[in-house]
Amino acid sequence: MTYDLIKIFGKYFQDEKVVLDSYELADGYYYIIDENNNFEKLQILNNESDNYELEKYIKIRDFYSKYINSNKALDTSYKEKMNGIEYSMQKKICSNNIYTLFFKNKYLEGLLEEDNKEAIPVGIFKNGINKYYDSLLKLGSNSKEEILLKEKYTENETKIYKEKMLKAFDIIYDDLKNQEMQKENWIKIFLKKDIEEYKRVSEIYIKIKLFNTNDNNIEIDGKTYGSNNYNYGLNSKKPYLELKSTNYKVGSFVNDEDIQTLNNLYIWLYNNASGKTILKLPEDWRFNGIPKDEEEIRDKNTYIIKVIGNNGTARIDDYRYASNYNTKIRKFICKDYLSQEHKIVFETENIYALNWYTNNIWFAENEKNSKNYIKDAYYDYDLKISKSILSNWKKEILKQYNNLFLELFEQEQQSNFLNKLDEIAIKIIENMYIDNLKQNKKYIYNPRKAFNLWIAYKQYFNKKGGNEEMRINNLQEQCEKIVNEGQKIETDEQYYYLAGQVAYYLLSRSKADKLTQDVTEPFIKANTTKKLKNEIEFLYEKYKYDIYLNYPKFNNIMSQILLQEPEDKIKNNKELILAGLLANNLFYN
Repeated sequence: MTYDLIKIFGKYFQDEKVVLDSYELADGYYYIIDENNNFEKLQILNNESDNYELEKYIKIRDFYSKYINSNKALDTSYKEKMNGIEYSMQKKICSNNIYTLFFKNKYLEGLLEEDNKEAIPVGIFKNGINKYYDSLLKLGSNSKEEILLKEKYTENETKIYKEKMLKAFDIIYDDLKNQEMQKENWIKIFLKKDIEEYKRVSEIYIKIKLFNTNDNNIEIDGKTYGSNNYNYGLNSKKPYLELKSTNYKVGSFVNDEDIQTLNNLYIWLYNNASGKTILKLPEDWRFNGIPKDEEEIRDKNTYIIKVIGNNGTARIDDYRYASNYNTKIRKFICKDYLSQEHKIVFETENIYALNWYTNNIWFAENEKNSKNYIKDAYYDYDLKISKSILSNWKKEILKQYNNLFLELFEQEQQSNFLNKLDEIAIKIIENMYIDNLKQNKKYIYNPRKAFNLWIAYKQYFNKKGGNEEMRINNLQEQCEKIVNEGQKIETDEQYYYLAGQVAYYLLSRSKADKLTQDVTEPFIKANTTKKLKNEIEFLYEKYKYDIYLNYPKFNNIMSQILLQEPEDKIKNNKELILAGLLANNLFYN
């Protein structure tokens, strides 16, 4: 994956131009301090700036001054006790050079209105700034780092700018105390310098920190090679520790030029794609934003990349290559298979429309909802689904199968989804049915729509090599004749369909105000024929007072269900039991 990205897209990221085109400043307060300690201030709130010209000036300097991620922060592990409390400055400063100081207001006492246990007294914070400049001076001090650098900081240089920054800090702190800050914000201080000077000092940090670790660096033909920092984690005991959330198992070495290209690429991915969308990049894409129009990627060889944010940087969780990618599919048709008319209820030739319909029928509370839970699940389950208002069983299904939906709707792969289709659909329909009954909703509109979608998928992919629509239609006709003419049940398919019909009739005849879960769930989730019969018999005993004992249609089928022993197992016939539950009930005709 790493070398694919460099080979195909690396030419666009050999410098920072593409990254800067889409780079945005985070919410916070930005200060430019000149040689006379005068300052200009910029506030960014909800991605909106209060000074566009100053924003342009700061943005490029901000880009060159950020640490790569919190694990790459400069050592600021200064500790001091005050009034019996020990304060630590570790990872509290997030900038990378002598001209900048980045931190969050929550870490500095007096800059957050609410009580804040993370706040550090001003004096201790300033001692942490001293530690920060000491760490800058030490960059490139060992042999592994030294070969990466053309120049290092001098002791005199760090001393001069440390004093300037401490003065600037005092000035900015006095100004910030007048701000009403009720939430976490960035505070970023910039000493006024030309952009070329910012680039120069940034290189000292960047060159050293781009590799995951410098302990394994080697020189070959004048180039330095080191361990890849992207999509891998390393530590001293396990030099190549794979990320368990990815399917990439082997670490890789890259040279010092390629690692800079990768760094720019991953910054662009974080800014444009993390947690937002499945990124589809055709081979000829020139990185003027991200493709938004289907026409921009249709019938092109396309890289499909799932990106999430991880510790302030991008992480690629899935990476695929699709030849001649196309969102158009052959016509998908969903009908009301449990009615006599088999009326079409949905049809499309677009994979995204199918995604949306599947989301609304299987997971949303109603078809007019505005959230695509399926997409949210494979973009960022923890943030977007686990804390959502969805019922727990829906969350569990989305958590367990989100990657199958990703493959189906984004990557033109159906095999894994098809292998689990019955399992997914049965869980959805069973739980929908139980929810309806627990809420005393005896109508079966939603689970019936969910069933129809299941059959539509089976019909579309020809899952059993036959015609699902015709199979269900023939079965309904056979069972109607058995019930109305008092005939015998002759096949396992008829048995299981009529078992569902009997169960629905018994449940619907209940006079209880609310059908409790212990009554409904055991039948619906029965996994053996014996259990199925026991639950039907239990329902009959519980509600028989509301069934006419001389009702021959029902008595005939009920007795056969209890006496017969089907040869095929119940797990192979869940579809038919559910069809019987959800179809128009023959005992009411």
